[in-house]
Amino acid sequence: MSEKKYEKCIVTQPKVIDQFDAHVPGKYQILMDDELVPGADFFVAGGIHKKIHQERPIAYAHYHDQSEVYLYISKPGDAEIEVTLEDETYTATTPCAVYLPKGVRHTYRYLRIDGPLTVVAIVQHGKYIPKK
Repeated sequence: MSEKKYEKCIVTQPKVIDQFDAHVPGKYQILMDDELVPGADFFVAGGIHKKIHQERPIAYAHYHDQSEVYLYISKPGDAEIEVTLEDETYTATTPCAVYLPKGVRHTYRYLRIDGPLTVVAIVQHGKYIPKK
């Protein structure tokens, strides 16, 4: 049987990496990039977090030359995320989303997670390229 025309667009085996540029060491699941799907113009990483509190941000302050979106999905009120955009800090309660315009320095940390929290990061580019 020959390969279907769009079969390459379906990712069933995400990449799991231990080091993610601009982020603390840990397990990161890459669901879409231009390596998994040649020609893809989105980078998508995600995972599920459980009970946690972080003293320090999960990432150092960085920016991208493309826009980025973070989706934080859980039962209402199950998590609080501290998001810093340039010199402004916000606390968001789930479910919520954060839009990061290109060029805006950002970082975040989990203040509280009381139940499963699905996190999805989407960058409008086929590669994840953080800049200090």
